[in-house]
Amino acid sequence: MKQLKLKVLESVAAALATLFLFAAPAAASRPQAVTLDVKNAVVTVASGINADGTIVGWYCLELPCNSAHTRGFLRDKNGMFTDINVPSSSEHPATGTQPRYISPQGVVVGAYFTLEDGAKVGAPRFRGFAWYQNQFMYFDAPDLTSDGQPVYDNPSFAHSIIPRAMNAEGQIVGCIHDKDQMGSMHGFVLNPETGAFSRLAMGMTMNNGITESGEIVGIDFAMGTGYHILKSGSVETVSAPGALVTQAWDINSRGEIVGTTLVNGVQHAFVRSPQGNYSFAEPDAAVAATAFGINSEGDVVGNYLDTNGAVHGFLAPRGSDDDR
Repeated sequence: MKQLKLKVLESVAAALATLFLFAAPAAASRPQAVTLDVKNAVVTVASGINADGTIVGWYCLELPCNSAHTRGFLRDKNGMFTDINVPSSSEHPATGTQPRYISPQGVVVGAYFTLEDGAKVGAPRFRGFAWYQNQFMYFDAPDLTSDGQPVYDNPSFAHSIIPRAMNAEGQIVGCIHDKDQMGSMHGFVLNPETGAFSRLAMGMTMNNGITESGEIVGIDFAMGTGYHILKSGSVETVSAPGALVTQAWDINSRGEIVGTTLVNGVQHAFVRSPQGNYSFAEPDAAVAATAFGINSEGDVVGNYLDTNGAVHGFLAPRGSDDDR
């Protein structure tokens, strides 16, 4: 992590779109889950969890929950909350912070909002950061991939990057974009130690999770499905049975995949076993939910919409589940 000497671009408001959950009745029978709310927050989103039980995410103290009102948090295993907010400076003019993930070693990665290059509060640029032991590092994608191909579809436009996850080896995945927030969006993999950078050729893609062995999950927005890139390089589609939309947001070392899926008009937070079996992991109070992270123990974090229209974070402990 000492060699994270990069700067970062902005990424996808498509990722933000997943926060606007579909309102529909919740299904019955789901695992016990705990609501996570930052004190006085009107929106709380739990986005990542490591094996120690440390959770990261973001929250808003007022609406609209936009780039000017978004703050980051870390919740330790004892339930204590600490803010993680990129300090605004001339080099990094931050208006808000969105931690996305915490690695097994405790390194937090995510994006901060900026209004550089004519961006607006409602349509900001995203720049990348990593945080460890109260120290911030900033990074960006290079102009060329490791095999000499252009990283950006439209090099003359302002760019964005969203670092979404980091594995135990320090590899970071996420998405970049430039001209727009979808067609020019590509999932990427970055090795901060070597500087090696690769991106998916297909647009409208977002890499969201990566295992220590290098397996990746993400979203193909064009198809409305998730994907699972195996170590061999072959790609498996992730789509819940009968689902109109499925998005894969994380994968753990066991091969369990979590995300969100729209089935019969209801948006659920799902867990998919390595055998391909789907189950829901969300609070009983949810009318819509998304699972954003899963640790090596199988514990799931995400957010949900309640009957009053409020958005909360949640933790669904699953370490003792038999159906794994």
